[in-house]
Amino acid sequence: MYRSRSRLLLGMPHTQAGGLSEVALLAHVGDLRWLDVGAATGLPASAQRDADGHAVYASFYFVDLDGFPETGLGVFGPGDEIEVVSTLRRFGRSMLDGEHALYGAGALPAELPAALPPAPWVRLSNVFVREGAGTHDLRVTTPANALIEGIPASAVEADSYRLIKEARERGSFFAAPEGAHPLWQGAREVAYEINADRDVNGVGLVYFANYVAFMDFAERRALEGAGAYAPAALDGRRTLRRRIGYYGNAERHDVLLVDVEALALPAPGRLLLHHRVRRRGDGRLIAVSSVEKRLLDS
Repeated sequence: MYRSRSRLLLGMPHTQAGGLSEVALLAHVGDLRWLDVGAATGLPASAQRDADGHAVYASFYFVDLDGFPETGLGVFGPGDEIEVVSTLRRFGRSMLDGEHALYGAGALPAELPAALPPAPWVRLSNVFVREGAGTHDLRVTTPANALIEGIPASAVEADSYRLIKEARERGSFFAAPEGAHPLWQGAREVAYEINADRDVNGVGLVYFANYVAFMDFAERRALEGAGAYAPAALDGRRTLRRRIGYYGNAERHDVLLVDVEALALPAPGRLLLHHRVRRRGDGRLIAVSSVEKRLLDS
């Protein structure tokens, strides 16, 4: 397994009120994934091409964030230094998987042990794709001008592909525990108009990390509309764990429809939320997410 080590000093761009920004965290570890792909294969990810000369993009199809304490992402804040230990492996020539474990500065020895101590982590899974007829048409491929064998191979396919298929069928990743009760029946639909000047990355795709912001926007609207919590209380919600499955992408001028389900968990101030994101134009499912959050003032 390929392994790398890096540091991040948290500044205002990495945080939001009360702690580490989930969008910034995913953007950072997503960037680390691209850097690791380039380092392992001997060619920067942005320069990789397939056999027909098409630009290759390591598209994210699964996010799994977990292991945080009761304060969730609020465990880290401005001025904190985080050490990230990243791993990378592949299955076949097109699928990638690995974790990014987050440690406070000084928590690890100078030489990394084979078995790392427990820590909050983000797992990411990718598939190599290229554009077909446009950004809406992504086709599985593999780099031809980079040494893909530099990424250690796994004999077993990552379970993330199975997990996103199951979530697509169910409409969620996490099952509600005993004692949970819905804050409304069914799902509430919230529209989000993509901001073409902010939400799109350098290859013209809506950036995977920004979907968290879209879903957070929709859940806030839905929770406020239901009268479940005051806006000030919603300011204090922090992610404890989340899974996201991606099934496509959107154009920069699309409108997304986000279906939101919310359940109050038995523990005080705990919420379980499910999001299903569709394109308004054709109704295609783009993403499914389940997230457990805590209101920090509870």
